[in-house]
Amino acid sequence: MCVFFFSRLHKKVANALQMPFQNNTFDLTWSLESGEHMPDKKVFVDELFRVTKPGGRVIIVTWCHRDLREGAKLKAKEIRLLQKINRAYYLPEWCSRQTYVEIFQNDHQCTDIKVDDWSDFIAPFWKAVIKSSLNLRSMVGLLRSGFSTLRGAYAMFLMLKGFRMGLIKFALITATKPTVEEI
Repeated sequence: MCVFFFSRLHKKVANALQMPFQNNTFDLTWSLESGEHMPDKKVFVDELFRVTKPGGRVIIVTWCHRDLREGAKLKAKEIRLLQKINRAYYLPEWCSRQTYVEIFQNDHQCTDIKVDDWSDFIAPFWKAVIKSSLNLRSMVGLLRSGFSTLRGAYAMFLMLKGFRMGLIKFALITATKPTVEEI
């Protein structure tokens, strides 16, 4: 659960659930494809907001499952598919984009939340990766790389299946951290 922090002067690797930064350090805190790896989404979002200055922006771009209507649950076949992906990529439980929105609203009093579904932009990636591996050299390399890599390669087919089902989403969630006056 580490994340990388870059600035013009240095880079740092740190635990995303316990960042080594002072409160209100950054004007912009951006998480790209990290949220899906976090076992506690609320703690993760809390940390992003903690290190962001009041009036600063938090951006999360992450893999999610589809949003659910109030009281609805994922179907059994959807849960099974996500569990297979989790095993292959060593991921914790998935959440929906709406889960992040609720944390932004309820725990951080954000009012300018913006969301977008980038799934259609990302879906071709899986097909391209799969297609690029369909040659003798790639297949031999894949077989030599070991079980974990093979399992990860298989999971690409599962991700593609999830996209086609409308289950897997690539979501953007962003908002400005309220200032003291706004709270």
